[in-house]
Formats: sequence, structure tokens, C-alpha cells
Amino acid sequence: MNHPQEPHLAAPAIHRAKAPSLDEIGHALDVLDQLAWSLRDPVLVADFQPLLAKALHEEYGVPMILGTLLRNTAHLIEMHALSPWSVESRHIIARLRAAAPELTDCHDLHWDILRLGGLPFDSRLPSEFRASAGES
Repeated sequence: MNHPQEPHLAAPAIHRAKAPSLDEIGHALDVLDQLAWSLRDPVLVADFQPLLAKALHEEYGVPMILGTLLRNTAHLIEMHALSPWSVESRHIIARLRAAAPELTDCHDLHWDILRLGGLPFDSRLPSEFRASAGES
């Protein structure tokens, strides 16, 4: 498959043996939420393309991390659930395992975001467009 040239991205985070704190997880979620909501502001696609490419990176972006999180959660439950597993435990494990590939299948969104760089977009912010059209 012929993929567009990828800009330099920092290496993935080093896997830590110690789990992050609740505060660290909260901060990471806040940052993602801030990114998501800032896309609703009048911004140019070109300004956000690098941020989205990083967040949706095909190897260590949000879809891959969430897929790994779900698979590892299922594994943790499998290791510690009392046997025989209850119907509820089996159901939760199955749902986690089924959801993981749904997320990781989104890894190719990274290439869609990179291709945005070659597409034509209006270089005016929506507020500038309204002003040039005579609206206030």
C-alpha cells in the first residue's frame, strides 16, 4: 500500500511497570477532551492535522492504546476471576475482547489524517469568511 510521507513523530512511550496514578489518567483524559472540543472552535485544518496525526498514530495512538487497554483488562480479569468463571465474568471478558479489535481497526485513520495535508481547504477561519460575506 502506498502511504503518504509521515512527518517525524516522537517514539512511543516507554512501557512502565508501575501503573499511572488516577491523577495522571485524569490529565491524559483532560488533554484528549481538550483536543476534541477545540476542534469545534474556528480553526484551520492545517493547524490541527499534526495534533490529530499524533493522537491517531497507527502504532501508538489512541485507538491502539485503547484496544490494548481492553485486551489487557480482559486478561487481568481472566487471571484473577475465581473459577469456575461466573456467567457475568465470561460476559465482561467477551465484551472487552470483542471491543478491542473494533478500536484497533481504527488505526488506519492515521493515514486519512495525513492525507488531509494534500487536500484543498479554505485558508480563512469561519469568522473571517462570515465577515468577508458581509455578515457580522
